Amino acid sequence: MSIFQPVLEDVAEIDVAELVADVQHEGLSLEFKRDMYGNSDADRKEFLKDLSSFANSAGGYLVIGIDEDQGAAIAITPIAGDSDAALQRLEQIARTGIEPRIVGIRMRAVPIAAGGFVYVIRIPKSWNPPHRVSYQNSNRFYLRSSAGAHEASVEELRATFANGAAMHDRMSEYVRNRIQRIADNEGIVPLAREDGTEGRLIIHILPFAAFSGGSQIDVAAAQEVANLLQPLGATGRSRINFEGFMVVRTAEVARGYTQVFRNGVIEATKVRVISLHQQQVNQQVLRVPTRAFVEPIYARLPSYMRALQALGVPPPFGISISLIEVANAFLGIGNFWDEENQQPIDRPNLVLPMQIIADFGDDASYRSAVTPALDALWNAVGLPSAAPFVANFNERGEWIERN
Repeated sequence: MSIFQPVLEDVAEIDVAELVADVQHEGLSLEFKRDMYGNSDADRKEFLKDLSSFANSAGGYLVIGIDEDQGAAIAITPIAGDSDAALQRLEQIARTGIEPRIVGIRMRAVPIAAGGFVYVIRIPKSWNPPHRVSYQNSNRFYLRSSAGAHEASVEELRATFANGAAMHDRMSEYVRNRIQRIADNEGIVPLAREDGTEGRLIIHILPFAAFSGGSQIDVAAAQEVANLLQPLGATGRSRINFEGFMVVRTAEVARGYTQVFRNGVIEATKVRVISLHQQQVNQQVLRVPTRAFVEPIYARLPSYMRALQALGVPPPFGISISLIEVANAFLGIGNFWDEENQQPIDRPNLVLPMQIIADFGDDASYRSAVTPALDALWNAVGLPSAAPFVANFNERGEWIERN
């Protein structure tokens, strides 16, 4: 193992000692500090400079409690004192001294048997750079190279701003392309199109690392977490395929699948988003039963996130929820049908606003992260908010019908 393993909480003294044993060198994504940052303004600014330079560049690790010689780790120098207080102080400095705030920073105090701690801080590559140090009237931007942190030039700042916008554009374009392929029935496998399978639900989980060339999964390892990758609202059979690893809902023609691409992107699909109801002679009403729509999202999203964590795919993630072939449909809210206060959906495909999951967390946090996207679906039929409907789910994502 090493400090670079996916779950920072699993880093132990043996992993820290490995840095010294291997004479690990500092570089673009790694920096050592022998001593803890102090409380002076200069020390605080130094800490903020180091954090922001990682986030504005490729992300990386800041390790406090390792002595170095010409950039090479030579000894563990444990930091004495209250580790909880030290972490709270560092987190507070990071939270208030950088604009915009860097999401996804993780910190761990690794206990050392001889006494004291080594502090390992993981800073993700930012999805909305550049971040500036704003402490004590400072207004500086920093980047990193193999030689360490440096103040960004005007040209470098322009490139960093452009890269932040390009990231969002690349992710949005990827989703559009995948939706078009699925709409043309050219997804990973063809999806059923007989009566009773109208409409499609698609979820994309998009690691930012996948769009910066920094993410590749082990497809063999994906087999070990197949139970976490079951299709939306069903179970299925798994296999390695050309694109990576898939679990397909078993039927004569597939009614859904979950695909993990080699770059860590997850694509989950489900048919039968639309229900057809005969209202009058020769008149059918199309409805999206919202409870049947939301329940599989709330049930499966947390397990997909646990699978990505087990596969070592780093945060943050964009979450995109799309509905295909839903033109002229109304929403069936909960267990009730109410078209009087709605207007029909006015387009064939709806791509709900992308939401960001900054870091791994508990199941409730994942559900909470995507809930704002549901407001856009309610807006599509002229309703102001999904909040009254969402209130019918408890903290475990189970329907309890409060309203």
